[in-house]
Amino acid sequence: MVVMSFFDLVSSRHSVRAFKEQKMSDDTIKKILTVATKASSAGNLQSYQIFIIAKKEDKKRLAAAAHAQNFIENASVVFVFCADPAASAREYGKRGEDLYCIQDATIACSYAQLAAHSLGFSSVWIGSFDEDQVARILNLPSGLRAVAMLVVGMPAEKPEITPRRPLSEIIRTL
Repeated sequence: MVVMSFFDLVSSRHSVRAFKEQKMSDDTIKKILTVATKASSAGNLQSYQIFIIAKKEDKKRLAAAAHAQNFIENASVVFVFCADPAASAREYGKRGEDLYCIQDATIACSYAQLAAHSLGFSSVWIGSFDEDQVARILNLPSGLRAVAMLVVGMPAEKPEITPRRPLSEIIRTL
């Protein structure tokens, strides 16, 4: 296995939407999720839960809920990151309920995405989906909110790295 510097890892990661149908080992899934749980979170509450979907029929249902993004069903695994507003609200009130839990879940998703890439897998972050439909598919406990799907697998394509906006368009110094 080739070990990349962090900067090379981040620079070489890109979204992939075509996957080889290949299972992912439980050990690999555990490695990715262990890294996800190392992510920063408000008050270290980790106010999120992560659902692992590997069965073809469940991935197909998620693809339908994600507005027919059918490539999802060919991925090795889909991680669904769900915010837990109640857990965050107990410590931070309304701001925790409305914001911090979502930030916690999405930071964890980012860590998982980088971990998967470091292990040789590709991924795409899915935010466009019918939240109620995903909740039904996953049989989410009341109060949890699906906020991101991370679709992971072995790439069946190698798209070009998309250019990014120059720093001068993004950064503001006061």
